[in-house]
Amino acid sequence: MITAEHVQEYLRGLSGERSEVMAEMEAHAERDQIPIVPWETGRLLAVLVAALGPARVLEVGTAIGYSTLHMAQTLPDDGVIVTLERDRERSAQAHGYWDRAGVDDRIELVEGDALQTLPALEGSYDLAFVDATKQEYGDYLGIIEPKLTSHALVAVDNVLMSGEVALGEDAGTYWSKESLQSARELNQSLMFSGTWLTSVLPVGDGVALATRAP
Repeated sequence: MITAEHVQEYLRGLSGERSEVMAEMEAHAERDQIPIVPWETGRLLAVLVAALGPARVLEVGTAIGYSTLHMAQTLPDDGVIVTLERDRERSAQAHGYWDRAGVDDRIELVEGDALQTLPALEGSYDLAFVDATKQEYGDYLGIIEPKLTSHALVAVDNVLMSGEVALGEDAGTYWSKESLQSARELNQSLMFSGTWLTSVLPVGDGVALATRAP
C-alpha cells in the first residue's frame, strides 16, 4: 500500500462494479497467485488508451490478460494490442477471457521470452506498457524505444513496489532486494534522463509515465 488506509478505502468505494469477465479474472489471479495490475492501474491504462487513441499498443507481460483487457475495451476500432507472454498456459487462459469479452480480434499475443521476441517485432507503437520481469525493465525499454512513434507514451508498472522502494536497505520487504534495486535504478534513470520526460505516479504499485523529452 502506498497511500494512507483511509484514502485506499475511499478509492475502493469509487471503483465501481466489475464486468463478469473481469471479476472472474480477479478471482482467478487471487486464487492462483497470478500477478495482475490493481483495478486502479487498469483504469489508468484504459483512460490513457481512450485519450490517446493509439493505433498500435505494445505490452510486455500478459499473464492472464487482465491489463490487456482494460486497454482493449477502450482501443479504437482499428487499433491493435501486441502483447508478449512466455507462459503458454497463461496465454491460453488470456485468449479465453478476451474471447468472452469480445476483444480477442484486437489482440495479437506473441509467445516467448520478451528479450528474444521484442527485437523481432516490426512496426511502430504509440503506447507501450511494461509489466514483466522487474530486473529486465531497463533492457525492455532499450529495445522498445526505437520502436516508438515520435509522441508515444510508455507506462511502466511496479516502480514504487507498494512504497517499499523508499525503505532503507535493511528493512523487511515483500519484494526481493534485486527487484527493489532494479526499480530504484529505473526510476533514477527515467527521472534524470535526457531521453525521457517522466512522471512517477503512486497508483497501484507505482506507475511511471514517460515520453521522449522535447
